[in-house]
Amino acid sequence: MSHRHSSPTFEVAHWSWVNDLVDIIADDPSWFRRLSQQEKDDITQRMWAEGRLKLEPWLEPRLRSDRVRLCPHTQLVSCTEREHGELEAELSNGEKLNVDQIVLATGYKVDIARLPYLSRNLLQRLETQNGFPVLDDHFESSIPGLFITSMPATQDFGPFFGFTISVRTSAKLICARLAKYFGEEKRA
Repeated sequence: MSHRHSSPTFEVAHWSWVNDLVDIIADDPSWFRRLSQQEKDDITQRMWAEGRLKLEPWLEPRLRSDRVRLCPHTQLVSCTEREHGELEAELSNGEKLNVDQIVLATGYKVDIARLPYLSRNLLQRLETQNGFPVLDDHFESSIPGLFITSMPATQDFGPFFGFTISVRTSAKLICARLAKYFGEEKRA
């Protein structure tokens, strides 16, 4: 396992502090946007430390075996297929490994324009910033009726929206907007 950071520790992650922040957003959707960049970075770093620098303890026996080798502070820089299908992988530290398979789990950077199910005419109308959709306080994009949550909402609402803990807040805010739409429709 090659990874850019130190090897994670095997301990239970503590997420209880996230509930309070997600609840704040349910009541004040623009709270995260109003934070200073330093405050946003601090929250993002804390989320990253809990979610990436810790692995649940039940994983330790599976990773502490002769079959798994940890290579912290490295990245895959090249891979060459050899004669009988064997792969030679080179790491950023210069080490070369002969392996049968390579699985890349690199995470991803949000680029909403790469979603194949959004048609070109929608993408042309969708306001974006840094590859993220620009969202209002109810997860509605610049296209009325198009709501976007989860990882693409993290720029406007915080890193917790890349996790399931935020589902109830997303639902609350989206439903409030939909109720407004349907309430107005009934009166018209």
